[in-house]
Amino acid sequence: MIEIESSRSAVAEPDRATHDLPRGRSATLRSLGTSYVAAGSLGLLVLVLPHPTTSGSAALVAVLAGIAALGLALVAWRAHLPASAVPGGLILGALLTTAAVQLAGPRTSSFGVLYVWLGVDAFFFLRRRAALLQVGAIAAAYAVLLALDAKGGFPLDLWLLVVATAALVGALVDVLRARVEGLMDQIGASSRRDPLTGFLNATGFAELMERELERAQRADGRLSVVICDLDGFKDFNERHGHSAGEQALRLVADALSGTKRRIDTVARLGGEEFALAVPDTDEHGAYVLADRLRRVVRSRFADGPGPLTASFGVASFPRHGGTADELVRAADQAVYAAKQLGGDRTVIYNAEIAANMRPAGAPERARAEEHLAAVLVLAETLDMRDASTARHSKTVGRYAQQIARALGLSEERIERVHLAGLLHDIGKIGIPDSILQKPGKLTEAEWEEMRKHPEIGARILDGANLDEISAWVLAHHERPDGRGYPLGLAGDEIPLEAKILAVADSYEAMIADRVYKSGMSAADAMEELRRCAGSQFDPEVVDAFIAVLEREPAEARSA
Repeated sequence: MIEIESSRSAVAEPDRATHDLPRGRSATLRSLGTSYVAAGSLGLLVLVLPHPTTSGSAALVAVLAGIAALGLALVAWRAHLPASAVPGGLILGALLTTAAVQLAGPRTSSFGVLYVWLGVDAFFFLRRRAALLQVGAIAAAYAVLLALDAKGGFPLDLWLLVVATAALVGALVDVLRARVEGLMDQIGASSRRDPLTGFLNATGFAELMERELERAQRADGRLSVVICDLDGFKDFNERHGHSAGEQALRLVADALSGTKRRIDTVARLGGEEFALAVPDTDEHGAYVLADRLRRVVRSRFADGPGPLTASFGVASFPRHGGTADELVRAADQAVYAAKQLGGDRTVIYNAEIAANMRPAGAPERARAEEHLAAVLVLAETLDMRDASTARHSKTVGRYAQQIARALGLSEERIERVHLAGLLHDIGKIGIPDSILQKPGKLTEAEWEEMRKHPEIGARILDGANLDEISAWVLAHHERPDGRGYPLGLAGDEIPLEAKILAVADSYEAMIADRVYKSGMSAADAMEELRRCAGSQFDPEVVDAFIAVLEREPAEARSA
């Protein structure tokens, strides 16, 4: 399981977008300020060296000191200055440089090289378009200074030398910067990609989920997560070798990529675990997609070096969690449930866990909660798997709860009976689709297979402090006359809770529409319960349930 954490860039993106800067505001101001400090200091150093007397040297010293002071201010106040201080600083620097060149003598002094410095700064700190404008302004300013100088005609060669040098060196800086930024982007992208499959890795998937979740929250939409974990991959590697294992992972990656929708994104979280972000889709739509992926993965390895299957878990926002981390946890737990049943299954997460089902402070509490959550996941997945009996388990759970309350059981007992109703058919997870989804009547051999579901369910429910519920589920098809299954129990040998489940289950089956039959009316179903009381159903339980139903409005009896 992976932990999703928010990832924030160190780059100030709004500043980049607004002011066309190639890097973050604070870093840019610090670098630009350092450049001005260096330029001003270099100019002052030149003045102390032997050189021809220059008129206005005091003013020149002040201007060069101003350039250095501007740099120091940019460095010192960079955290408080707006992003507009960068182009503003470049303009002010250009004005100060122009003043220095004028005071030193535009034809005779070496201070024209400061324009080259400004060109480099422009290409280093601005995007190309803004940098070209800056160089154009430098070229125009220097041309004006040379034209106004009274010593003769316009020195085109000097102007070209300074301007061309500024442009060429600046262009070189621009090319080098672009290459460095491209390399950094590649490094950043590769750190978020799995080298074997090319998919996003855990870090990249975490960032993607944060973005997709934010979009879903903003649009009041849906977002699902599907986790895929290969079954028995360690054994596959040991049998066939590491090279075959890598090839198998590539084959799975190809199957997932080729089967998903265009808007879905696949990631490899590590090892044999993959994940999909499924936007604009609830848990039911994601289940259909995940089960299709499961079948494709299985078929890809049917003729390979060895069979390989995958277990899939599904969780959806907002039903199963409000954060990316919660969704991934839920989908991981659904995968755990699928693997507990032998793998090659798709399971939807269900967060319904009754806190009072376990003694407080029990040493196995955390493990029991995981197991119980997994089992509840299976109950919902069963309803999804068999479209003709959708919501059957929840309805039976509600009926069982009503009967238990009518019989005067304790609140704790009532809640456990409710949970048993949710889980009573969990064993059908182990029944083949060809039987479970058959639209017509079952053959005797198929009925024999179907009758195994109470025992399968009891085995699933063993542990996690579900021993009592396991016994009730095992006996919910037993009959007071001893003609039930799987053990042929009779009378008081059958737990009261199992008798409650039998009545609730049968009533729901009678009133519900199926592909192969139409449901009875509530009145006819109640009459059938009365007729079978004493043989198939416990009379006391039947009387209690009918009393509950008769107090309900007619439309609620078949809800």
